Amino acid sequence: MPQIFELKDLTTDAEIEAAVDVVVAAIRNGETVVLPLESAYVFACDAFSVEAVRHIHMLRGDDYGTAAQVLIGNLRTLDGITQNLADDLSQLAQAFWPGLLTLNVQPHMGLAWDLGDQGDLGEFAVRIPNHSFALKVLEKSGPLAAASASLQGRPPARSLDDIIVLNSDIAVFVDYGPLEAGPASSVVSHRVIGHDAGLEVIRVGGISLEEMAAVVPALMSENRDSTE
Repeated sequence: MPQIFELKDLTTDAEIEAAVDVVVAAIRNGETVVLPLESAYVFACDAFSVEAVRHIHMLRGDDYGTAAQVLIGNLRTLDGITQNLADDLSQLAQAFWPGLLTLNVQPHMGLAWDLGDQGDLGEFAVRIPNHSFALKVLEKSGPLAAASASLQGRPPARSLDDIIVLNSDIAVFVDYGPLEAGPASSVVSHRVIGHDAGLEVIRVGGISLEEMAAVVPALMSENRDSTE
């Protein structure tokens, strides 16, 4: 049977840290956990465990070649898992992390992971989520592969009741109660992978183009279509 932690019942720092340690231990053991983020629950596992990442894709029924997102706990980690990171992307990360900003970046050539795409995409999606418990986990676990805790193509899971899995599929559920619906993250990418050829706004979500352009002014002129 999986362990279930009701976050709202954890009233002391010691109780919260004990729950974090259980979650991190499961992740290090190659198991899948369920975590709350800003407005939805996600499946999460060690980003470097090929079997664990494959398990997440199996739970979701993902199409072949679908890549999981990567969650990290701090900006220092970004330097260790990327290469050829444009200064503009770094400035956006500093301005909006933790938060609803996803960056599509080029993986460091020394990384030994497979997020589900067998490395064919040449880039991966990464962000620092704005949820205190998830951040505590990430500070101890290192990079996590994550995907919405729902079947592919279905709405995000707003509560544990929305998650359709067997008890044996999940090691730990972290329950924060029903989550309010919210915007998706905004997504920004290099126009050309591995080259400083400007940035492309793939999706405008919780952070507007105007807010991002206040940090990187060139975004406005390079992505006028995103506002139309």
